[in-house]
Amino acid sequence: MTRVLPLQISRSLTRRWPCRESQIQQLAALLSPHSPSPPSLVLHGISATCKSTITRAVLEELQVPYTIIRCAECITGRHLLTKILLETLRALGLEAEWERFGKGKCEHVSTLVVLLSDILSSSAASSKTGENNGTNKFILVLDGIDKQREASQMLLAALARLGEVIPALTVVLILNTSPRPLFLSSAGVPHITFPPYTRKEAITIITASEPPVVDGVSKDTASRIYPQFVSTVYDSLVGPTAGTIPSFRVVCERLWPRFVQPVLTEAPPGDSEDWDFTRLLVRNRAMFKVQGETMLVHRIVPDEAGSNQKPLALLLAPKPPSLPYFPTLVLTSAYVASHTPPRLDTIFFSKFSSSSLSARNKRSHHRRRLKLLSQPRMDDENDDLSTPKKGKRVKTKITKTMLDSAFVKSSATTSAAGSGGAGNALTGPSTILTARPFTLERLIAIYHSIDPNPPSNPVRAPTMADSIYAELATLRRLRLVVPSGSANVGGSAATATSADAGEKWCVNISGDWIGELAKGIGVEVGEWLAGGLD
Repeated sequence: MTRVLPLQISRSLTRRWPCRESQIQQLAALLSPHSPSPPSLVLHGISATCKSTITRAVLEELQVPYTIIRCAECITGRHLLTKILLETLRALGLEAEWERFGKGKCEHVSTLVVLLSDILSSSAASSKTGENNGTNKFILVLDGIDKQREASQMLLAALARLGEVIPALTVVLILNTSPRPLFLSSAGVPHITFPPYTRKEAITIITASEPPVVDGVSKDTASRIYPQFVSTVYDSLVGPTAGTIPSFRVVCERLWPRFVQPVLTEAPPGDSEDWDFTRLLVRNRAMFKVQGETMLVHRIVPDEAGSNQKPLALLLAPKPPSLPYFPTLVLTSAYVASHTPPRLDTIFFSKFSSSSLSARNKRSHHRRRLKLLSQPRMDDENDDLSTPKKGKRVKTKITKTMLDSAFVKSSATTSAAGSGGAGNALTGPSTILTARPFTLERLIAIYHSIDPNPPSNPVRAPTMADSIYAELATLRRLRLVVPSGSANVGGSAATATSADAGEKWCVNISGDWIGELAKGIGVEVGEWLAGGLD
């Protein structure tokens, strides 16, 4: 077998997957069949960073026996162990002898250790006798192991130690989240990170391939305009929405024929003979706002037919806001945290509070509270009337006026009270309808409280902190959620000192917008707000 150096593999694979030369070199050096490999190796990075694709390509170039297990396809931990056993037999060409190795059944990690040892020993013996030309090293890749369902807390550490017990085995763990320190309960495990693609890298990857072919557009015109077009698509659509490389490529391929359509149907404005990028951008300025944003919406059934026949007035018509499920729930949680005083968290969000059992109990609690707030006003009004009979109860009816007097506090009333106004005027800052800063810990707690689809077993559910932080950063880029010290949001007193500017956040949206958005995921914002009474 010809010995392939890591540098040669890096040069050949970088042409197909640019901007990943360092990761390719590290993988080729650590997994080479001609040098010792570590017992376990961790690859981590967010989705769509080419972790699985590059790992498979490097292993194919190295010509080393391997198998890749997609953990998302495994329903239980027992299913994962059984699939590891069967895929290993298939990769080594021993699937016909599966009855020798536990008959394809594996219910515990300790059983898997014994069976894998027997399989690799049998494979090594056959290679010495000439029956198999493979090497003694075997690579087991567990793709997305951090998303494994019904997995015990020690399963990940146990699988990573398979390489320590079986010398011929190397376990590669591919994670989609940032690993915790010592999450494998072992020190010295090599880690290779796959960072997100930067703007320059994303544009380089897209422009490395030829522009989509459009009949009537010459290659010189396409090669001259296409790089500027790709940069504009990234700055206007892909970058603000944290899009991936596949979505970036799809958006460019779909918008490019529409962008160069004036070259085929219209004459260039002015005295110029040819269309340039600036004139095409001015001609198609509405395309990036209307048609471009629809390209970012994921659909199960592609909506290709009839899209070009829609009139411009229909395309420019305002559409209701839409976000994916998870960002919508995070944004709704941020709005509730910003408009509900922290002193009411026990009433609304605590599992030990009777008012959090249903929306009816919440409303009943606040109706009783409003009665107490409006009782002095009713007593003052009844002083001029005849004295009621003894034992007769005066009923208090909650009206819109009482709600306003109990919850709404305008700046005019505040100034009047501060300048010696009426003594019975409400004083102090508003506590209900003013957007207030909130902490990230409070946002996560409210997220779990208002989630319409909570996990069946919260103890074994994966932590949502990393995902919420990533979505919060995206919402900040969209200016939907801003740090509390950056601006005076909505005219409220949401200012903070520089000490807590990085710790507290505030929403930058209206109630009608988030109310319509939250209904799409089954959340009624009014049921979780202190003033949310019908």
